[in-house]
Amino acid sequence: MFVKQVSVFMENKAGKLGNITKVLCNEKIDIRAFSIADTTEFGIFRVIVKEPDRAVSVLRNAGMTAQLNEVIVAVMADKVGAFDDVVRPICDAGIDIKYLYSFIGEKEATGRVAICTDDMKRAFDVLTQQGIELSTQEEI
Repeated sequence: MFVKQVSVFMENKAGKLGNITKVLCNEKIDIRAFSIADTTEFGIFRVIVKEPDRAVSVLRNAGMTAQLNEVIVAVMADKVGAFDDVVRPICDAGIDIKYLYSFIGEKEATGRVAICTDDMKRAFDVLTQQGIELSTQEEI
């Protein structure tokens, strides 16, 4: 239904992102997608990985603030209007999209968009009713 995403809080200082990626690399945790939101003081590194529970554990053991969140991952064909096909039904249902980010999927000619809303179950139902293909944790 939903895909686990790891969110890591980090100071907005040189080298902080590299510290996170080094921990994940050393533990051979495969990064599939990521996004960074920042302010002048701090940032949030959002990442979808193959082993999200283990990723949170190793990041916390390295002294970092990490937590699991859930996102919906919708599959998009490589065609004009595909992004609108995903976003419009959520907006038309009055559901607020908090953030989203795109990435390439393993299927040929498809992109993915990870979506966090203020009503995840309803957004999931809306997309399912629209026939939008959604990815599972195992497919990522």
